[in-house]
Amino acid sequence: MKNKQLLVVSIMMLSLQTIHAQGNIKRAFNVLITDTSTKVESTHKLNKDPETGIKIGQLDVYEFTVPASHHNLVEDIKQAFDQDKEKAYSLSSTSNANKKLYNYTSLAVGGEDYGYPLGDIKNSRYIYALFLDSNDKSKTHRYAYAMEWCEDAKEIVGKLIITYATRQELRKSKRQIRTISINGNKFNIDGNQFSFGSSLSLDDSFVLDNDSIYSHGTKSLESWISEFNTFKNLFLKNPTGTATNYYVAHIYKLCKNADCLDDAEKVMVIQELEKMMRTAKDDIIKQMLVMSQERLTK
Repeated sequence: MKNKQLLVVSIMMLSLQTIHAQGNIKRAFNVLITDTSTKVESTHKLNKDPETGIKIGQLDVYEFTVPASHHNLVEDIKQAFDQDKEKAYSLSSTSNANKKLYNYTSLAVGGEDYGYPLGDIKNSRYIYALFLDSNDKSKTHRYAYAMEWCEDAKEIVGKLIITYATRQELRKSKRQIRTISINGNKFNIDGNQFSFGSSLSLDDSFVLDNDSIYSHGTKSLESWISEFNTFKNLFLKNPTGTATNYYVAHIYKLCKNADCLDDAEKVMVIQELEKMMRTAKDDIIKQMLVMSQERLTK
């Protein structure tokens, strides 16, 4: 009960800041989170400018499970997105149901393209909307609201996400394209696009943290998991492609520097590596994945 009360307080505080633009979505989020039938776990992150104290980044995630008989809670949120769509400057929805490939995207947090993943739940659907921060007169920042869910005969599993970041076009203006070469193939990385020469290009729904690719410091848990999921999903989309070695090499480097993970989280990652091994066709790739597992057990 205490956890539920804390969730109510946190979501009401955010509602006071954003109710004018996305009030219906916030109220529908609140109803689902506080319903007695809902099991929910939350994660919160807030970054402020150290000199001004002004918020520059925020992440709120509510992972939920509700009985299938309470599907109206999810339906109400879908309707709320429709009710608030005229006040949003961007709205998107998609379904991964019965698709062989993930439809993966990410919602930026703060001033970087690193963000929280959407579409990483198998057979899920998701919807998200972007709203300008009404308190930011420069129109630099926006709020993103999203719901991802998957329903079966017994229950609905999903997550509600709220992020605060600079607008995408402003992040693009600060980007620097970097080029690396692997086996004679050039790879261009520019934050929202990951392209391989002129033969293969992934569209801007794939958001990577280009700073973290070259970082040797300790990552946050959110950043580590986001990167791992990104490269895992890219590998699973095409396990025999030209860039496969790069994906696995990056995952191996992540596993060498996994201090931000606790024991339970490492077990979860090892299980995901097992899935990759069952898909891998090349013996060297398989051995790299085994070595990645070993790094997590040291």
